[in-house]
Amino acid sequence: CISSFGGKSYTFNVAYGVGKAGVDRMAQDMGYQLKKYGVATTVLYPGLVKTEANLQMVVDGTWDEASGNLDLSTGETPEFTGKAIVALANLGVDDMMDRSGNVEVVAELAKELQFTEEDGSVPPSIRSL
Repeated sequence: CISSFGGKSYTFNVAYGVGKAGVDRMAQDMGYQLKKYGVATTVLYPGLVKTEANLQMVVDGTWDEASGNLDLSTGETPEFTGKAIVALANLGVDDMMDRSGNVEVVAELAKELQFTEEDGSVPPSIRSL
């Protein structure tokens, strides 16, 4: 599942936060309930993501106000989260089951599981922004 820190602290609006908190809780409960079947779940927290919409906000001049002046140039590409999914899928069964139900920060997974953006960089953890 893909979520964000909006599930843990106020971000954007009530609906956004409640939706993200629901995703986080769903993955946690699924991890508990599905463990006996050998099914692992996880929640990924990408950092700032260079989505088409966010990049357009930069062009339109609305990004700084909407983001609280976060520097999108240090953000992650959408493909970076895809690499996190591949890295997790390549873990052994025991390792994945041990992580099941947890929240994983994509940039922190990159350091741990050794994957990078296409240019070789690892964006900062969303915890540091």
